[in-house]
Amino acid sequence: MYKLLLRILPSQASHIRTLGHGRRNTSGSDMQRYDKNRQWSRVKADGQGGGHRFNKESSFKILSYNILAQDLLIEHFYLYGENGTDCLNWRRRLQNIQREILTLDPDILCLQEMQYDHIHDLMHGLRLGNQRRQLEYVYKKKTGHRTDGCAIVYDACKFQLLDRRPVELYDENVKLLNRENVALFAKLALKGQPQKEFIVATTHLLYNPKRDDVRCAQATRLLEQLQTFSVDPKSGQTTPIVLTGDFNSLADTTPMEVLTAPVSGGDGPGQLLQFENLYMGPPVPQLAASTRQDPGWIIVDYILRSISDKSTHKLQLFSVYDLPTVSDCDRIGPIPNHYLGSDHYSLGALFNIV
Repeated sequence: MYKLLLRILPSQASHIRTLGHGRRNTSGSDMQRYDKNRQWSRVKADGQGGGHRFNKESSFKILSYNILAQDLLIEHFYLYGENGTDCLNWRRRLQNIQREILTLDPDILCLQEMQYDHIHDLMHGLRLGNQRRQLEYVYKKKTGHRTDGCAIVYDACKFQLLDRRPVELYDENVKLLNRENVALFAKLALKGQPQKEFIVATTHLLYNPKRDDVRCAQATRLLEQLQTFSVDPKSGQTTPIVLTGDFNSLADTTPMEVLTAPVSGGDGPGQLLQFENLYMGPPVPQLAASTRQDPGWIIVDYILRSISDKSTHKLQLFSVYDLPTVSDCDRIGPIPNHYLGSDHYSLGALFNIV
């Protein structure tokens, strides 16, 4: 029955009341556009390459977004009882997701829960909506029967794809790595400045709130793969990395500690890998949110950057796309809604490569 309801076109579904007993957010005060609640904020000079001398030719804007795979929405339909059924229809959600991405206009887009049979439609709309960019992508579907995975979309006019690596976080020989999660890496270089290479990585770690042990094992495997992908065995230097994704972890939990802990290696002093969590909200972290999980609005989506002292270049953070506050989220109500296409908010950052 759920699948039948979700196939109804938006024009028809508008006549159907919300499943469950939650309110439906259709008033003008509740349905403020996302770009009225969020803004790009410049950050202070951070020591990664000096002060803020913004250079358009050496910069890139990156967006990370868990877009909610339609198959997962249908599987867990009971979670969306407060949402209007027309907001859950894939055609409507696709329009909203495409509009948001085109409005934010990233150079690089990292997607989680990207359903394999929907990526063509998403890319078609993005290419039609922004013909000045030459959008290409790499993709990795989850292990096994799951239909969603991770994608990295990039502007081939601005970047050259040097290498890619799809990563299986499933390992039948490791007890804690028995889940179907994956990661995806792409090594890019700026066209016209081929010496300025960097890596974009994205992943979606296990959801189960009780299994920090599994997420820690997945994070460890992810770092092992990133180390072999980013470190030059001859020079010992590492390519700078932007790591994005839905880590299904709060900032002060053990999986995030694993991801941000220094990783040593080689013969000399210094860290091969070390990541910094980029905070994107009000001064008090507990006041911001990227999604809603029991018992309320929380942050589980992140953008991390490498700050290794053996890096060939530095990723200088110029600005971030502020996450909404919890009070904003409460006022807007459950998502997806009539304007936002996912149950997660997107994250964005603007970097200089120096």
